[in-house]
Amino acid sequence: MASLSLGLLSLPAFVLAPACYIGVDNEDTFADSVGDDAGSGGEGQEGADGGEDEGAEELVDVDYAEPRLRILLGRQYVNSITDLLGPVAGLAASPRDDIALNGFDAVGASQLSMSDADVDTYESSAVAVAAAAMTDEGALDPYLVCTPSEPGDAECMASFVENFGFMAWRRQLDADELARWTAVGLDAALDYGDFESGLEFVIAGMLQSPYFLYQVEIGAPAPALGEGLRKLSGTELATRLSYFLLDTTPSRALLEAGEAGELDTAEGVRAWAEQLLADPRSRAAFQSYWEELLELRELGETAKDLELFPEWTPYLAESMKLETTTLIDEVMWIEDGDFRDILDADHTYVNQALADLYGVEFPGGSGFAKVELPASEGRGGIFGHAGLLSALAHVNSTSPTIRGKFVQERVLCTSIPPPPPNVVTDLPITDDAKTMRQRLEMHQEEPTCAACHLLMDPIGLGLENYDGIGRFRTTENGEPIDALSDLDGVAFEGAQQLGQAVRDKSRFSLCTVLNLYRHATGHVESGGEVDRLYEVDAAFIQSDYRLQGAIVELVASRAFRYVGEQQQ
Repeated sequence: MASLSLGLLSLPAFVLAPACYIGVDNEDTFADSVGDDAGSGGEGQEGADGGEDEGAEELVDVDYAEPRLRILLGRQYVNSITDLLGPVAGLAASPRDDIALNGFDAVGASQLSMSDADVDTYESSAVAVAAAAMTDEGALDPYLVCTPSEPGDAECMASFVENFGFMAWRRQLDADELARWTAVGLDAALDYGDFESGLEFVIAGMLQSPYFLYQVEIGAPAPALGEGLRKLSGTELATRLSYFLLDTTPSRALLEAGEAGELDTAEGVRAWAEQLLADPRSRAAFQSYWEELLELRELGETAKDLELFPEWTPYLAESMKLETTTLIDEVMWIEDGDFRDILDADHTYVNQALADLYGVEFPGGSGFAKVELPASEGRGGIFGHAGLLSALAHVNSTSPTIRGKFVQERVLCTSIPPPPPNVVTDLPITDDAKTMRQRLEMHQEEPTCAACHLLMDPIGLGLENYDGIGRFRTTENGEPIDALSDLDGVAFEGAQQLGQAVRDKSRFSLCTVLNLYRHATGHVESGGEVDRLYEVDAAFIQSDYRLQGAIVELVASRAFRYVGEQQQ
């Protein structure tokens, strides 16, 4: 097939500009203001917006994030190709690498520019995908519902363009688009002498378009709710829902529901969200989310000193990752229970490699098995999981600072500023400072370091009984380890007690909501959205911390279904 670039390269420059959104990025970060009472919300709420929107309450000069285009994440791109054109085409898909911003790939996808190399990547991928689809019998059947009478069969080509375009671009094509892409297909079919070549050119071209590569989240003015709000269209909301809950393109049924107005109310969105959460693909989508949030995704590529940690292998690292996602899967999906249980569960899931690392008896079998954890090591909950402890450590040592920073930022949404320039961060072992606690106490004597380290180090020091790959230990360099510490004045020692201390903080539930929102929308919450997220948090608490219920309330909230006006 000849080179084809009819999508990205022919569109207005703003599409490829930094951020790929309409307006200027000027969002306020809410994390700094999150306090222990932030999640109190209101009493007796039925949900985070009620059933109807128009006239529900007066909103004036609302500060919501601006309309934007958000490029598909790599896995979303591949999943979308697979769902559109089948597994053979999915194997040919080759997206650019994701780049995180503010801790999330989704934020990077909405704010970082597409380079010339990225454009080339998507052109090559689209051409390869189209060629692969043509070899897969039945891949085009959902779209090609006619039999062409000749290479130049305009009616049949238009039918294919209309059907494929609706699913690929996640909306109906307008008359000009339909005419343009029908002409592309017919020109290629006549040039090559067969109708199938025309189909291949249409597929390759439409998959390079921003309307496929980006989630379009522009909306339309919603004056009944006050100035500054734009309501996402039915198909825009269907797209946002599907990529958040399934990591893939919306089904025809969901798009048609959006067109029919089924997503115009909070109740309608709730009904569809519950249906999507019941789809097995939702569990896979959220597994990817937890791996990102908990910094487990790159664990298999993490380097460790093999003289100190001879057990460290890619297989062990992958086992660690699965331990954590399996526990979360149990709490979130199988039990649909109190999500805080992941913080202090007295059991976990291990295979033989993890059982050996933890010093527990493996029940047998080839996969993972549920085991009780010895109380003597205080390992309960995810803070005692070897994967988390390994990811939040150095090559040859632990890092209480990194571990504490993770808890503050990723679990409690407390913003920690970066260290001042030219600060020495090495902590050498000396005769007077053999343990990590002793070395950090000396480091904290530096005035420029003390304030921030006091927010992080005490948390991490409470985990010092677990070494750089999560093995339990009681000494360091021949000295006994003191792991007694505190979180905001609450004493704890070990992972399970830390989990219990975090469990009791209202910041945990609110931060769980904020993290989900940032991932779902590709931006850090702005002022007007915060009030709605408080309501979601209140519903989360009222549901006894059922995370599936919180997700349903999140997508039903105005913070998910609306965007702001473009700032001039």
